[in-house]
Amino acid sequence: MDTSIVDDFVDSWGSMGSLWGVNTSVARVHGLLIATESSWCLDDIAQRLGISKSNVSTSLKELRSWGVIKKTFLSGDRREFYVCEPDVWKMLFSIMRERKKREFDPLVSNIQAILENAKESPDGIALERLKQMEQMLETFHALATKLLSSENQARAIISFFMNK
Repeated sequence: MDTSIVDDFVDSWGSMGSLWGVNTSVARVHGLLIATESSWCLDDIAQRLGISKSNVSTSLKELRSWGVIKKTFLSGDRREFYVCEPDVWKMLFSIMRERKKREFDPLVSNIQAILENAKESPDGIALERLKQMEQMLETFHALATKLLSSENQARAIISFFMNK
């Protein structure tokens, strides 16, 4: 394995993750698992990336909650090992579903609550613009919900737009 290629990918994935609001260590651990075919134990990840075991453990827990890595075991070895989801599209949809649930859904709920409060005391509030914002967010919410409900359907839609 050419370690410089893996290092470059890990650094790039870590930088991108940081720009998207993902902890850099989480993104770097994910990058390592994406760029390599072998399974990794916590100790080896920590050593390879030069980060603490507790940081790796937290990162692995986060990545598992996103559904982008899996725990596995090797015969004759008591340690836990981790591998990346092999299908990058499944990985993408897992990330998108989780981001929608953690970030977008609460935003829609908050905007709806704010709009309800704004209707009660409309003085000086751009009520029509807030209503338009609510409608726009609800449209995106419905679209995202529909797209993320079926990976096959979403892939077909993407393919349709890419072939036009």
